Amino acid sequence: MQYRIEVDNIGEVKIPALLPYGAQTQRALNLYPVDSQKTLGDYASLVTAVLRVKLASARVNREIGEMDPVLSLNVENTCQSILENYQKELFPVHAFHGGGGISVNMNVNEIVANIVNHSYYAQSYGSYSPAHPNDAINMNHSTSDCLQTASHLATIEALDCLMTTIERLIYALEYLMVNHGDSSKLARTCMQDAVTIKFKQFWSGYLASLRMYQMHLKECRHDLQAVNLSGNIIGRNGDCSTAYAERCISVLSEVTGIELRKNDNLFQSSQSFDAQVRCVSQVENLAGFIIKMAKDLRLMSSGPEGGLSEITLPAVQAGSSAMPGKVNPTIPEFAIQSAMQAQGHCYSSKQAHVHGELDYNPWGMLMTTNLLDAIDHLDKGISVLTEKCIFGIEVNSETESRNEFALVPLVVRVKSKIGYKATLECVKEAKDSNELKETLQEILKQ
Repeated sequence: MQYRIEVDNIGEVKIPALLPYGAQTQRALNLYPVDSQKTLGDYASLVTAVLRVKLASARVNREIGEMDPVLSLNVENTCQSILENYQKELFPVHAFHGGGGISVNMNVNEIVANIVNHSYYAQSYGSYSPAHPNDAINMNHSTSDCLQTASHLATIEALDCLMTTIERLIYALEYLMVNHGDSSKLARTCMQDAVTIKFKQFWSGYLASLRMYQMHLKECRHDLQAVNLSGNIIGRNGDCSTAYAERCISVLSEVTGIELRKNDNLFQSSQSFDAQVRCVSQVENLAGFIIKMAKDLRLMSSGPEGGLSEITLPAVQAGSSAMPGKVNPTIPEFAIQSAMQAQGHCYSSKQAHVHGELDYNPWGMLMTTNLLDAIDHLDKGISVLTEKCIFGIEVNSETESRNEFALVPLVVRVKSKIGYKATLECVKEAKDSNELKETLQEILKQ
């Protein structure tokens, strides 16, 4: 393999000659070995968000007369080309590392600069003229505001996918409410028999919860639309041109198709991940609800003889290598594990938030990648649960019929007629449950 030598402020760096990244990317590869872990390139939504920031910045810098018009168009076209022909191999640095995300920003800067120079000016990789990674591609912004803004954009994209998936689950539950109509269900409190309700009432509770979580996620999306591009290093005025600061958000909105606005306090954006961590909390809460819901499905389908056996889930695979014919609730179990994994990522994201110091939180990549992973796991878990389980749930009519004459619901009906004290006396005097049922049924006939 042939190599080229680049020089940075640390010294010489040997880089494979045919690869379009540069010295800072290579140093990151040397310092933070990826092995089998995720690279920046594995987070396509984040990389594309960074590229859109670079594209929008080049356009603004041309409009305000701070970048050569031809060069800025070439930067724009290069960013667009990379977006349209995404190659994860161009972004090989570890997904998180020291330096507050500098390796991420410079990986993108070096790729864009080298491709611009090679494609439009017949320059070899590493020449960095006329397109320099810092002076041109990074003009009027820094790692801090670029990555924070890109994090918001990538999270918005992920949330949009998740909310579409939630909407599909809502539709599936509405289908069950219609399909199961007036089928009865024995409700339980503290895992003991309680009153009789309709299955459509039970499903409606899930439906209301999901709509609430969806509303909360929409609020998070609105918060994330406030970005800090032009906040530069720590949020102070003067670290980028005033003209750039006035135009960059509106142009980025045009580039992304998302209605963005500038954060009211750019110092806040540098110090804390407040909008992201609120989103983390809502994703974690939703994951908890999915765990509860999927565990309920396992309980209600338990059996076939020794469990509740209230519903039947679609049989999708053999459940045992030793017990012929056994079928397990594998789809709810997949959803449960997906949600548990999401909660683990949420914990890491929250740690990244609370351990920021002073004027800049350097743990942004840990926050962002874990949040994106959490949303991805949850999105896939909910999708599988919806398509391969929820739509196929059937009510067990035999259990339904038996539970209609269950003792506790009968006791509650009698209590409504003769009162708690008198009903309790009937319970005490009965020799067994059969005698008690007969007594209570006679009272209801009166």
